[in-house]
Amino acid sequence: MVRKIEYFLNFLDMISINNGEELHYQSLANDSGVPARTIQNYVQILEDTLLGFQLTAYVKTKKRKAITRSKFYLFDLGVANCLARRGQIEERSELFGKTFEHFLIREVKSILEYRQSEMELFYWRSTSQQEVDLIIGNSFAIEIKSTDKANESHAKGLKALREEGQIKRYLVVSNDKLERKIDGIEFLHWKTFILMLLALP
Repeated sequence: MVRKIEYFLNFLDMISINNGEELHYQSLANDSGVPARTIQNYVQILEDTLLGFQLTAYVKTKKRKAITRSKFYLFDLGVANCLARRGQIEERSELFGKTFEHFLIREVKSILEYRQSEMELFYWRSTSQQEVDLIIGNSFAIEIKSTDKANESHAKGLKALREEGQIKRYLVVSNDKLERKIDGIEFLHWKTFILMLLALP
């Protein structure tokens, strides 16, 4: 499947650094020295071999135009960090936040696959850069934050998406153990959220 191993190694370096980001094929091609068409083939290889997956963009919004590019995640946090040659990830750092997001998305995907659920996973970002990290079917819109002090400012993207009236529940999932509901937005600790998913019929 990989005819030029040096191209593929360059691609792995770049895809690990850009793990959890939108797929810009031409940008990845420029940074890795690999043709954009080849980058697309390599992404497909990672998906076919279950070494990665795409998180599709949610494009059903009408009031706010949505970005259509998918995000790409490697199958495992440790592999992603090893390929990117990262050392210890410090809590409260930007990288910790991205890793926490990857962890929760991976857990949700695993739960849905285990339950053989037909609910699809998406993320949403408008062209004005309002964003929701994860959407599960039409049931949940979820903003993922690694903070232990979640607040209403973390729900801006959720409130914008809620204006579309297409998702049933809106959640901020974080390390904050103080669980509450503010203006219709649920604030849950990540463990409570995982247990809630496991308990769904």
